[in-house]
Amino acid sequence: MKRADIRKSVHDFVSQRLDDHQAFADDQSLQALGFDTQDIEDLMFHLEDEFDLTAFTEEEDRLLKEAVTVNDLSRFLARIARY
Repeated sequence: MKRADIRKSVHDFVSQRLDDHQAFADDQSLQALGFDTQDIEDLMFHLEDEFDLTAFTEEEDRLLKEAVTVNDLSRFLARIARY
């Protein structure tokens, strides 16, 4: 799985969830974009499904604690795609 494909999917999905489909940078804070913990969890599960990936529960829990930016979601998917 290519990193560019992951990044594009993350950006597309985040953009769809934004009311005004505003542009944002990879280092943009998810909280600044209006996402709370439940939104991040929903994003994570959707993206796992889209790429047919499954993360271990402890990895998902760690992401929910550590996911601060859009790029964090991309890195998470890239990491679990290696399994």
